[in-house]
Amino acid sequence: MVKPSKNAGKAKGGKNVKKQLKVKGGIASRYTTRNQALNRLQLKLADFRRLCILKGIHPKEPRKKFKGQHKTYYHIKDINFLAHEPLLDKFRELRAYERKIKRAKAKKAYHAVDRLEDKKPKYELDHLVKERYPSFLDALRDLDDPLTLTTLF
Repeated sequence: MVKPSKNAGKAKGGKNVKKQLKVKGGIASRYTTRNQALNRLQLKLADFRRLCILKGIHPKEPRKKFKGQHKTYYHIKDINFLAHEPLLDKFRELRAYERKIKRAKAKKAYHAVDRLEDKKPKYELDHLVKERYPSFLDALRDLDDPLTLTTLF
């Protein structure tokens, strides 16, 4: 969003004022590219994809692709929704732990590697299940799709 300058209300520069007010809120302010989302969330692409699958967030097609045709766009509200996810911290912990294991392997400290792999942090998905299915009846209602798929194949 662009704020009008101090000289915006004066007689000269009438076109300039219209331009500045037009930029206020458009498609560009509602969508973000995948790379911008990755930078904002500080994630690698594999972790971002995993998180989007778990949370049920899909890319959107804006009417006007402002950054280019061959880019993937996400809604800014979805990215803000992901930014407050507790799994983000777990993914970051896992990456740091993988680096520790890699470093210990490079130093050929195999006892440390075994110890680190035993204590590797794990993430739980129970809060996602509770979020998606708040009651048992909701889970039962959604069970018909997987059952029909299994019977088809």
